[in-house]
Amino acid sequence: MVFNRSLLAKAALGPAAGAVLMAFMAGGAIPAYQMYSVGLAAVYTIVVLSVGLLAGWSGIWSVGHPAFFAIGAYFTAYGSAHDWPLEAVVLGAVATGAVLGGFIGYAGARFSVLYIALLTLAFTTVTLEVVNRWSSVTGGDQGVPVIQLRSALGLGTLLGGGTNAQYLAVGAAAVVLALAVPAAASGLRMRLVAAKSHPLAARTIGIAPEAQSALSFAVSAACTCFAGVLLGLLTGFVSPEPFSLAFGISLIAACVLGGVGTLIGAVAGGAYLTWNPSLSSAVGLPQPVVQGLVLIAVLLFLPGGAVPFLAKLGRSILRRVPRRPEGHVPAVVDEPADPSPLRAAAETGADTPVLLRLEHVSVSYGGLKALEDASLSLRQNEILAVIGPNGAGKTTLLNALSGLTGNGRVNGSADFTGRPLLKARATARRRLGIGRTFQHAEVFSELTVAENVLCTRRLITARDRQAVARLLRSVGLADVADRRPDELPFGLQKRLDLARAMAGEPKLMILDEPFGGLDTGERALLAQQIRRLHANGTAVVVIDHVLDDLFAVAHRVIAFDFGRTIGEGAPDTVLQDPAVRSSYLGTVDGRTRPPERVGERSMIRLRGIGHTYGGVVALRDIDLDIRQGVVLGIAGANGAGKSTLGGILHGSLKPARGARETGGAVRTSLAPEGRALFKTLTLRENLEVAAYAAGITGASLRERLEDTVEWLPPRLRDRMSASAAGLSGGEQQMLAIARALIVRPDVLIVDEPALGLAPALVDEVYDRLARLAHDGLTVVLLEQLLSRALSVCHEVVVLHEGGIAAHGRPDDPQFAALAEAAYFSGGLDAATTAVPADARTSPVK
Repeated sequence: MVFNRSLLAKAALGPAAGAVLMAFMAGGAIPAYQMYSVGLAAVYTIVVLSVGLLAGWSGIWSVGHPAFFAIGAYFTAYGSAHDWPLEAVVLGAVATGAVLGGFIGYAGARFSVLYIALLTLAFTTVTLEVVNRWSSVTGGDQGVPVIQLRSALGLGTLLGGGTNAQYLAVGAAAVVLALAVPAAASGLRMRLVAAKSHPLAARTIGIAPEAQSALSFAVSAACTCFAGVLLGLLTGFVSPEPFSLAFGISLIAACVLGGVGTLIGAVAGGAYLTWNPSLSSAVGLPQPVVQGLVLIAVLLFLPGGAVPFLAKLGRSILRRVPRRPEGHVPAVVDEPADPSPLRAAAETGADTPVLLRLEHVSVSYGGLKALEDASLSLRQNEILAVIGPNGAGKTTLLNALSGLTGNGRVNGSADFTGRPLLKARATARRRLGIGRTFQHAEVFSELTVAENVLCTRRLITARDRQAVARLLRSVGLADVADRRPDELPFGLQKRLDLARAMAGEPKLMILDEPFGGLDTGERALLAQQIRRLHANGTAVVVIDHVLDDLFAVAHRVIAFDFGRTIGEGAPDTVLQDPAVRSSYLGTVDGRTRPPERVGERSMIRLRGIGHTYGGVVALRDIDLDIRQGVVLGIAGANGAGKSTLGGILHGSLKPARGARETGGAVRTSLAPEGRALFKTLTLRENLEVAAYAAGITGASLRERLEDTVEWLPPRLRDRMSASAAGLSGGEQQMLAIARALIVRPDVLIVDEPALGLAPALVDEVYDRLARLAHDGLTVVLLEQLLSRALSVCHEVVVLHEGGIAAHGRPDDPQFAALAEAAYFSGGLDAATTAVPADARTSPVK
């Protein structure tokens, strides 16, 4: 923790306010009958702060804190009856709360927020039952008095219910608030928030979410037990009534009212709990009614809490300096863009030591093998690119390296710097020297840019802050260090993801699709950052579908398909391997052919279509006509924009720019990628749900069901009452298409119909789609395999980085070569390969 003047000034506010309040109490400015309420408000402030910070920093909502409150109070009563010193009572209560809280936090870390709340509810129920039955200690329903507690340190004697206890409560609350100020700026808070925001990404920087949950719950429970000790001293009598489940709900309401995780909000919440009975009496309504009305009003009109709302309002009034524009922030990079120095380094580094070695590594999820018999080696200072189509096993390989396979079963062996790797936890791999980025820039949204990087440290020193500042300057993020990631464009979020991984100075950097979603300038800057990593001695494993940029930085390339290694070579030669090319482009078997002629009516027209996701360009300047009866193939690598275009054609996704027009009343239907079946429903129920959603019922529904079921293969027609979860991949795909057909669409859009299927099943699915085309249905196939699209479609559109790179007919002898080049590099002008005017009437041979 780095203490500066501003932080010390903020921390001093609590004790200063407490001193002023105690001076008022001593001087008689506060009436004697209100001093008890002031002390009670101070006690409640500590409890509300404990619950609020637990929820705000760790995302854990606890209904179990009344039990910890009771434990502290009964410790006071027991200690006073057995002549324990005050310090022993405090230490015993705090230690007990910390142990129990740590256990609950660790046990509940694997569950969702709902189940943690239920766990804490059960804990409170059990504790209150013990209190009621252990009458020899607690007095049962009758309660037990607090007589007096002497201080072993010579601080005097406190009588239960005496005036000194009121001063002690106010002073203790002031000290707790003062300690909370540096805690809010510490690495502890950052790591707690990181574990809450994104547990998976947190593990890659050495943060174990379950350990953070245990720690935060232990500290929160200890503080609440301490507040319980103060309550026992303040009241002079302890009974079960103040610690009911209703009080637990009141605590949560007070946290929300004041502002979850805010210090002043805790004070407001403590005051609300204290004077809510007086407010209820004043308005003549029961306390639960008043509490419910207040909570509803806050949730509806002040969802962030009263204190954050007032603070935001005050800042908006006082703010005079305009915010910095959100323009493009250039990275500070000095490395040359020419990749030739890398290639030279690769040639001269053939004798460098092996940093990473994988032998026969497999990862399976149930009966699915996502990675099978993968073997590779990586030398120090080498940049290794891993390529392959969607579903090839690339991300599974990276997850196996970084320990993020979840419930997957991992076999084989892997050594990193001579140490076994596969048995190490994800958090331990960070310490071994492995850094990791993610495809979608998984940043911690509740932390600032600087805190996203600082949270990689346990104890933050001035030197750490200086190092992080230098790192942010090197990647062009210094000007936005105090901003939240969600305020930044996607390109800067990608840089932040990289900076966080670089903060640990890893020996091995794992990059998951770093070029995806970036524009040309941003990709060039990222390439320079990768070269800088290499120059500093870091080995890199990188996967991506933007092959031009990937190959420009790689020394060596390994290709995967269906979880297996299918090729390896230099970037200039690897795509010449027939197995590698066919994994991207597919092979043509000629079994299924579309009908020879199509209609002239335009079903759907797209003009100037563009779309973005949070600043990521998914589509740009798409012009496309889909004619009646055509089988249109939209091909492209993963991330090219196929699914986004399919959603816009379907009408379920509204484009950010451009216009979608239909030729009259056109009904579209979409069979999405991954099938998206309702696995717990039967085959018939899956079809019925789609029909109900389209407003089809009664006799019309029965007729549609009969027609749709008839389209399915016999092995599915005989199992209509079986669960969809029991189907094979190919059978699920045919059911997904049938579900799309039940609405009798004019245009059927099928996204990746062959994904994950065996070749025989692929042929069966496409044969059935071809029959639909022969029946006059317009079909749009979103297909990753170019050769498959060329073999079954009238027209093929090739997407590359969100734009149409090629558009033509498979019967054009030149188009196949043009489409293949466009698929990999996108270096074609769409105008040179547009569909000729006579294609509207020419038969397709």
